[in-house]
Amino acid sequence: MVAALWQLLLAQSLHLRLNPFETVGLALAVWLIYVADHLIDTARPLGISWEPPRKEFCRRHWYGFLCFSIAAGFSLTALASHYFWVATVRAGWQLSLAVGCYFALIHVAPASWRSGWPREVAVATVFTLGTFLAVWVANGRNVASLLIPGALFLSLCWTNCSLIETWEWEATGSIERETPNPAARFGARHLRSMGALIALVSALLWMVSLLPKDFAEATFLSGGALALLARYRSAIPIRFVSPAADLALCAPVIVLAFRTVV
Repeated sequence: MVAALWQLLLAQSLHLRLNPFETVGLALAVWLIYVADHLIDTARPLGISWEPPRKEFCRRHWYGFLCFSIAAGFSLTALASHYFWVATVRAGWQLSLAVGCYFALIHVAPASWRSGWPREVAVATVFTLGTFLAVWVANGRNVASLLIPGALFLSLCWTNCSLIETWEWEATGSIERETPNPAARFGARHLRSMGALIALVSALLWMVSLLPKDFAEATFLSGGALALLARYRSAIPIRFVSPAADLALCAPVIVLAFRTVV
């Protein structure tokens, strides 16, 4: 949902017409990658007494998720074969190599490697590239107009991942789970400042005409929402940390709904 909303908002901000099937394909692709990551994690025996609710749910319904993933994979393949633009399919295959490298590092490499590099940055980067892919193709592969929106969106995604990883780690007493890398702990420790900075930069870039208004409004709202999460952290139960962090990135639905009504 997050990827599809930001893709639609970005296309509207740049006055581009997207192939609607590609937005559906993006949602399926992101969901498949997310679920595949959880399926691999939960296929192993539980080595700790606590795991995030999303993984606990996946562990309980492992075979159901596997069946839905296979069906979604076939659906995505059918859409790509018949309805996607050729340039998008080609770029998507190239991006899948980066996803494959990430999975190899996370699930095949020694555990000691996983906490030594900023994987949240890698996740945010791949997620941003995937979200912006179809827009880049529709925009005639013009990178310049996407650099500033991409940097802001990547910052939001990295802050989101850092928040979830660090707060869940702290909830276990910082003992049972792998220690998050320094970059993730920094992002979570300075979440209020990071969210406020993203909101402020978004407003300034819009005022100097370097960021489309609709996109600036959404990044401003999401940055502010992340800062509010930091402000009220003590009131958020650990089971709701991940949903709350993801909900903070759903600001485009407000902007898109407002534009539709107006």
